[in-house]
Amino acid sequence: MHLDTFFSVSQHTAMFLLSVVLGAALGVLYDVFRAFRVIFPPAAGKKAVILEDIIFWLIYGFCLFCYSAMFARGQIRFFMFFGSLIGFVLYLVTVGSVVIGVIRSVFGTFYRILHKVYSIMIEPFVKIFKTICQKIMPIFVRNHKNMKISQGSAKKHLKNTASMVYNKYVKLAKKYARKADREVRS
Repeated sequence: MHLDTFFSVSQHTAMFLLSVVLGAALGVLYDVFRAFRVIFPPAAGKKAVILEDIIFWLIYGFCLFCYSAMFARGQIRFFMFFGSLIGFVLYLVTVGSVVIGVIRSVFGTFYRILHKVYSIMIEPFVKIFKTICQKIMPIFVRNHKNMKISQGSAKKHLKNTASMVYNKYVKLAKKYARKADREVRS
């Protein structure tokens, strides 16, 4: 049993074409990430997109590594990377743009339907809640002002710190100490 270390031209061609298919499959994966951004708009923020792209390219590299391990005896060849990149770009330019367009239109329609349902079923309750809050808010504000006024007057009734109880004992001790001093001197 002889194991060839070199690939024939037909094997190289087959590996190249399979890498193009791998690139197209990874294009589908990238469309999943793009669809996620369309479905969940907060996921389209700058930091989220950077994180998603890093995750995607890590997956891309791992898939390319696994592909080379399975089909090229662990040898990473430039044409495999180039073929997968060609497949990825071809998918994004052709089918990927159509898929994202369809996803955007479907979810745009879905969001418009949800907005109508919201405006018919939920918005009246929100408006009622807002009017109730607007009616109740002055009561709380008035109570808060009254509490501040009562707190201010309470501060005026506090004793002066110089005449507090523990200070009286200190003053008395000093007074008796002076008196005892005078008696000792005389």
